[in-house]
Amino acid sequence: MIVAGCHGGAGTTTIAQLIGAYDAGVWPPRPAPYPVLLVARGTPQGIVRANWWLRAARAAGVGPAALIIVGDGPWPEPRLATLRLRMLHGLVPTVVRLPYIPHWRYLDQPLQHPLPKKLIHALERLRAAVQPDFPRR
Repeated sequence: MIVAGCHGGAGTTTIAQLIGAYDAGVWPPRPAPYPVLLVARGTPQGIVRANWWLRAARAAGVGPAALIIVGDGPWPEPRLATLRLRMLHGLVPTVVRLPYIPHWRYLDQPLQHPLPKKLIHALERLRAAVQPDFPRR
């Protein structure tokens, strides 16, 4: 499994660590030997970047297995981001939203602490949609 960002600061490294996948950073769309999960923030600009990467991946002959949208704060997703995200559903088979975890901002090693239930549920949806047998944390 390869986790690749649509833009810097998307959360690629954290997600790769959570699911035991390879962190490709901001990934140039090219064929890969493993399923690719693209990551973007749940902001209007993050969704614009996801759109660009999904279209570039398709043009390169790569079909990402999923698009992961990471919450950027404790507030609701911006309406413009939600509207733009609807336009991407035909470009990727699975879209999974990961919640913002407020207390992670205050921890040096957030993944060494118990994962919040809302994050565990989102990761389970991702596992079920992409590959039912990839490693559990």
